[in-house]
Amino acid sequence: MRERRLLVLGTALTLILVGGSVKIAGYLLFTSKAVLLDAITCVAAALGGFIVLLATRASLEPPDLDHPYGHERIAYGGSIGVLVVYALAAGLSIPLLGAPEPYDVDWRASITALFGTAFYVLAILVARLDPVGGSALGVFTVSEVLEGLISVGASYAGATLSYIIDYAGGLVILAYLLVSIVREVRRTVRELSDVVEKGLVDDVRRVFEERRFKVKSLRVRMVVPGKYHGDAVVEAPCDMPLEVANILVDEITDSLARSRVDLTVHIDKMSLRECTSRPRP
Repeated sequence: MRERRLLVLGTALTLILVGGSVKIAGYLLFTSKAVLLDAITCVAAALGGFIVLLATRASLEPPDLDHPYGHERIAYGGSIGVLVVYALAAGLSIPLLGAPEPYDVDWRASITALFGTAFYVLAILVARLDPVGGSALGVFTVSEVLEGLISVGASYAGATLSYIIDYAGGLVILAYLLVSIVREVRRTVRELSDVVEKGLVDDVRRVFEERRFKVKSLRVRMVVPGKYHGDAVVEAPCDMPLEVANILVDEITDSLARSRVDLTVHIDKMSLRECTSRPRP
């Protein structure tokens, strides 16, 4: 699992670096503001991908004394790092766009933008195989594809019609980058806010009720997408011996663990004492 995730992100990062290099070469050789903005976000994607790779590697470390529940949430350091890098890229892009003074655009800039974008498409398909780091990287890599298509069209139109179109393409790429940053901030905050997948709590409650337990309290939170921690207090029926209740609870927690739900369950012993103190008919 560890090696697979690192291989996935490493491959995606390599594809991003190749695509970014092609676009940077396109700007340096053929002069296009749209390709310039696209190239800046390419560099940001490469740096963000490297941060995601480091964070994912750290998140795969086994539990220790300081992290008894594991290191999975360190993967969100990758999401935060990507946000920082793209915010810096957005800040750098604004002065580099400058005023829309006349400049020449070579139509071949659109060819380099197209080839660079093709590598980003492959990077998306690979990055999405990782649920945490890949999701953060994937959001901005999708943006790179859309920005790449914009730079292809804008640079070609800028060369054949007017540089204004190319410049406007750069503005559109910058605006889309800002929108992507806001969207990713909202996603990261939501996932770090102990949210739970819709219907999961009801499914866990149903598992206990099928074994005749009454659920008195149940809390579940997401650690990372696809993995959950929680606790529950359940009440066994009066005709169920404590030894049997313990066995059934162990079976339930083992079954939930296989579904990546790590649940700590307490049997309400007070209710058991009340059962034994009731007069028998």
